[in-house]
Amino acid sequence: MLRVSYPDIKEGKELPVYVSSIGIDYTEEAVSCRRAGDGLLLFTAEGCGEVTIDGIAYELPEESGLYLNGRTVGQFRPLGNWKISWVSFGTGIEDCGKMLFLGRDWCMFDMSRHGEYRRVLSEIYDAVTLDAVGGESRASAELYGLLVLLNAVLTGGGRRTVLQNPAMEAIIACIDENYTNDITLDQLCRAAGGLSEQYLCRLFKQSTGMRPMEYMLRRRISAARTYLERSDMTIAEVALASGFRNTSYFYRSFRKFTGMSPLVYRQYVLGAEADPQLP
Repeated sequence: MLRVSYPDIKEGKELPVYVSSIGIDYTEEAVSCRRAGDGLLLFTAEGCGEVTIDGIAYELPEESGLYLNGRTVGQFRPLGNWKISWVSFGTGIEDCGKMLFLGRDWCMFDMSRHGEYRRVLSEIYDAVTLDAVGGESRASAELYGLLVLLNAVLTGGGRRTVLQNPAMEAIIACIDENYTNDITLDQLCRAAGGLSEQYLCRLFKQSTGMRPMEYMLRRRISAARTYLERSDMTIAEVALASGFRNTSYFYRSFRKFTGMSPLVYRQYVLGAEADPQLP
């Protein structure tokens, strides 16, 4: 049953994330353009569609998902019958928005093993439409939980769920297993069965929305975040364990993708006091 809501946001903008619109089981029948504004999560419930970003079209088959940040514009087109669900959202805490999806502008992912999102979307919808008292807070909590799940899908244990073909499986496996070492494009080409560098980069960009070396850098940042959250290693030790040979480059890269320094990130996540021995 189709359910669509554009809730009246009151105190929601003070929450970490807040819902600006939600739609469940909507049949997309015509070309539509999503303008920049809030972040967007879109899921293909049935059929197949297509999104065009920066002039390149990407297929969105059944059980696939798409994330667009507030700056990325996408044009959508149904390929036959295309039933979708979506939730658009803003972030009331700036750092929260910077940390989502490792700072990616957009990405696609496979949701076939994560049917839980259907239940979560229904609970978000019920919260914003039926609960006039605590609905915004409850919807924010459910949405934040969904975002945490999707971040896990795209990093760590969920890294193999990105939409891909066998060559992409081989490339991503090579990076995931060797990201702490220096990996060249030539090594990735050989791991994928002898693809040319040009074709490999184009294939990887179409599947993930980024270049292979950018994926490797984000993979290292993901590992560094885990070390900062779960260990008492110094920043220099975290950098080395994550594959960074140069601590200054690690600082610059970490700040680029998270919006904060490694030490501030550790304090932000754990509430830890600064260690004077940390660089």
